[in-house]
Amino acid sequence: MITYLQHLSFWDWLALATLLLILEVFGAGGYLLWIGLVAVTVGALTYLFPDLPWAWQFLLFAVLAAVSALLWWRHQQRARRLRG
Repeated sequence: MITYLQHLSFWDWLALATLLLILEVFGAGGYLLWIGLVAVTVGALTYLFPDLPWAWQFLLFAVLAAVSALLWWRHQQRARRLRG
């Protein structure tokens, strides 16, 4: 398993992004859309910096996914307050 993680490529991140975006179609309320876009971002960074260690890739994904989920939640709360 560790060997697989050490050789993550941008294709792996794009595959994860595709899976998340497909799951979003089934009604996740927008959260998987943003996390899928985070996976695309990490994939792009992995393409630009192919020597980026897997631990940094996962850390970057975790931080950006948490930030995107928090921002989406705040947006949803604000929209809910405006509706009534």
